[in-house]
Amino acid sequence: MSEVIFARSSRLARSRSVRPALALLTLGSLVPLAAAQVQTQSIVVNPTVLSLTLIDADTNRPVPGYDPIAPNATLDLSKLPPRLNVRANTAGKVGSVRFGLDGQGNFRTESTGPYALCGNSGGDFSACAPNVLAPGNRQLSVTTYASGNGNGAAGPTVRVNLTVVKAAAPALAVTSLTLINADTDRPVPGYDPIPAGARLKLSALPRNLNVRANVSAGVGSVRFVRDGKTVLENEAPFALCVDGRDSSGKKGNYYACGGTVFAPGDHRLTATPFSKLFAGGTAGTALTWNYSVDK
Repeated sequence: MSEVIFARSSRLARSRSVRPALALLTLGSLVPLAAAQVQTQSIVVNPTVLSLTLIDADTNRPVPGYDPIAPNATLDLSKLPPRLNVRANTAGKVGSVRFGLDGQGNFRTESTGPYALCGNSGGDFSACAPNVLAPGNRQLSVTTYASGNGNGAAGPTVRVNLTVVKAAAPALAVTSLTLINADTDRPVPGYDPIPAGARLKLSALPRNLNVRANVSAGVGSVRFVRDGKTVLENEAPFALCVDGRDSSGKKGNYYACGGTVFAPGDHRLTATPFSKLFAGGTAGTALTWNYSVDK
């Protein structure tokens, strides 16, 4: 009886010792197989359009604030670079990209990146024609394809709606005048701007003076006419008795006016802005200052 029990115990011991060995053998045979499967696997990203970017065609760089272009964005052409393009940002293996514009499904197809609405040459972006981003409601559609020239499997089409506007350019104007201390190149306290009807008392003012015309955006030159004598300034700051450049090359080193400009008596000064240099282009709104000078 004891021998039988011993025999059964031995068989049990042997069977228990075999099972872990089989388990280890099974795991050992599976590990290389799993490793081989992991090594042969790769992540496949379907070609798609992630977003669109507005490009300055003069610098070939994204326009700040439009990388990417937000859905239903408004483009104010008066605040943007004059030459623009649109780049499609893609993911996956793309063979080509087709752009649609305002219902024209095949406005342009690009087979090499970067993919641009109005084309490019190796990243040198062409400028879109004026009618492409003309004021109004514009819709861009962009579709990727697996092969060149719009062939092969098509990816999902991305549509972006844009509102293009062009605000009217601000009217050219001389908005005010400022009395400048020509020794410090800074405004004289109480005269920035010069109050209407102000009388200048020379004994209470710096010895060397000049007058600066403060203007709206877009002014190319200012013509000063004082008591019948004309001075023309072609670069801001626009000064009655002109100004030069400091050691850093920055304009604004004001010269002192001659004695007749602030000679005691009554005077008349008119400053007229122009859109171009040398009083060219469009004339804006002039400002006239009738002033009196006391010692």
